[in-house]
Amino acid sequence: MQKPIGWLVLVAVWLGAFRVEGANSDFEDLFNGRDFTGWRFSLQKTGDPWPDNWKIKDSVICLSGLMKPNLVTTRAFTDFEMKFEWRALTQKFNGGFYIRSKQDTGNNQIRIDRNYEGAFLAGNLNGAKPVPLLQRPIGEWNEWRVIVKGATITLHCNGKLAWEATGLAPDSGYIGLQAEGSPMEFRNLRVREIK
Repeated sequence: MQKPIGWLVLVAVWLGAFRVEGANSDFEDLFNGRDFTGWRFSLQKTGDPWPDNWKIKDSVICLSGLMKPNLVTTRAFTDFEMKFEWRALTQKFNGGFYIRSKQDTGNNQIRIDRNYEGAFLAGNLNGAKPVPLLQRPIGEWNEWRVIVKGATITLHCNGKLAWEATGLAPDSGYIGLQAEGSPMEFRNLRVREIK
C-alpha cells in the first residue's frame, strides 16, 4: 500500500513544479546578460560616447557610481509584472527603479536608497512607503517584484508584500534604473506584460 502513496507524492511534486514553470513561462528576460540590447542611456544621442559608469560582468549589470545617465528600456510598458534583484555595495547608497517613466526618466521612481527603500518619488501615489526592514544586509541580493496594473502598483520585497498603492499615471511609460552616485548591481531582470 505504501508504493501507490509514494507514486502519488511524486506525481504531486511533478505537477507542482510544472505549475510553477508554467506561471514563469510568460516572463521574458529584460536583460540578456551579455549586452544592453533593449536598453538605452538617458539624455544621450546617437553617437555619444558609451558611459563609463555602466558595465556588464558575469550576467550582472554593474553600476560603478557617478550621477547619470540612467539606464532606460527602449520600449514603453503599460501593465506589467517585473522581477529583478539588486544589491548595494556600500553602506550609503542611493538609486532607484523607474516605472512608466518619461523616455529620459525622472518621474515615477521607487527608491533604492539607504533607509528609504520602497518609497515612491516624483509622482502622486497613495499607499507607498519606505520599507527598509524588508531589505537584506549590504552586499546581499534583494529580490523585488513589482506589479503595475491600471493605476495600482504592488511591491513585494524578498517574498513579502511591502505595499499596494494607487494613483499611478500616466498609463504607459518606460522602465529604468537610476544612476545616483552609488555603486550597485542588478541581475535577473524579467518582465511579463499583463493583457
